[in-house]
Amino acid sequence: ASPNSGRSSVKDQGYRSRNLAANGICMRAQDEPFPEHIASVVDMARKKRDSPEPSPDDVYRDRELGDLEMKGAHESKVESYFKDRVFPKPSEKNGLGRDDKLPMSRHAVPSSAETTLRVSNPAPDMLYGYSDDAFPNQLKQLFSMGDEPVANSQLLMYPFFAIEFKGEGGSLWVATNQCLGGSASCVNIVERLNRQLKACKGSTVKPIDSTAFSIAMSGTEARLYVSWKHSDLDHSDLDYYVQKVRSFCLQEPQDYIEFRKHVKNIVDWGMDQRLKDIRESLDTLW
Repeated sequence: ASPNSGRSSVKDQGYRSRNLAANGICMRAQDEPFPEHIASVVDMARKKRDSPEPSPDDVYRDRELGDLEMKGAHESKVESYFKDRVFPKPSEKNGLGRDDKLPMSRHAVPSSAETTLRVSNPAPDMLYGYSDDAFPNQLKQLFSMGDEPVANSQLLMYPFFAIEFKGEGGSLWVATNQCLGGSASCVNIVERLNRQLKACKGSTVKPIDSTAFSIAMSGTEARLYVSWKHSDLDHSDLDYYVQKVRSFCLQEPQDYIEFRKHVKNIVDWGMDQRLKDIRESLDTLW
């Protein structure tokens, strides 16, 4: 693309400092303290689980996991392994939705009117959100809102967790750029609902927590990020912050177990408190 088109590849060295920054998406240093409400969500991701988990010895003896490093696995192998072992499958029972490799709707992507630079349209390798089964009593409200709650062509709603995979030789810096755009788009969709709540109910309304998570990962390393909107509801400024929660060395048994725990906790949070808050907010609008 020509320099004047405003389009830039996530692989470009200046993509993060130019395209993302121009559209209000900012990567914070990992040593900066989280705001209080973000710290509480991050603590949720870290909490101990009651469900069974693999033992360190199980992980150590997992030859398929070891081969991701030993044989320099392609991206498709990395994705297949972790889809099978770590990431929950979508479920019609509870309305958990997941779409793989679908472009996110352009309206969901943060875009500033003050620049011609654009965020590359995200198409996460995996994106968790909700199917309409998650909102049995709010479908009328959702249908009246048109495309606003929707993340992609498969009508995944209010997404909260984006994952990008890379194989041997792939760049986690590029995957992180993809996460920045994808997770900020997740936040943006919920912020639209917050603006509706604000307009309808005034200053007494409690905004929905629009926090989202993302992961950039290979067969040997995973980087977990949290994203949130910095400015308050009275501003239309595009201030999306993304910060690393931690990295995981996936070939080390304890790190692998910790990574698995974080993923499960994030999905549980999305299907519990976050979903409950969105349902209640939809109920108050109509």
